[in-house]
Amino acid sequence: MLIQGFPISLDLPSDPELQDRFWYWQGASGRKYIHSVYALEHCPPLPGAVYVGVRRQGPLRTAVCTGRFTPYWDGAVSSHELACLAGQGVDEVHVHLLAKAPGQAEAVLADLKDAMLDVTEDFGSLRQEAATHLARVA
Repeated sequence: MLIQGFPISLDLPSDPELQDRFWYWQGASGRKYIHSVYALEHCPPLPGAVYVGVRRQGPLRTAVCTGRFTPYWDGAVSSHELACLAGQGVDEVHVHLLAKAPGQAEAVLADLKDAMLDVTEDFGSLRQEAATHLARVA
């Protein structure tokens, strides 16, 4: 399974600007989670929130990583967190803000991470198949 994302405008086509402000990401369970979209450098402090780090290429958005921001309020998203995201090629941060308790946030994060792991495993098996094929051809 690949982690899948799509704009909210698919559900609300009457307002195309929502596409740039909200995005759904689907977990391994099939559940969809709505996220607010921020440019990496403009992400406000959102302690404990679940995020998907995204690389944007035109209209295509690719999930690179997922995690939770530190639960401590320090007035800004930590420079360490931003540096880690930027180092992974992230230029947008999609933040899920609807978890009502830390346990719910952890469940959302686990579901999204499971979807990300599925992607990693899929690419890992494809790499292995390609290596095997190249070894036979060589």
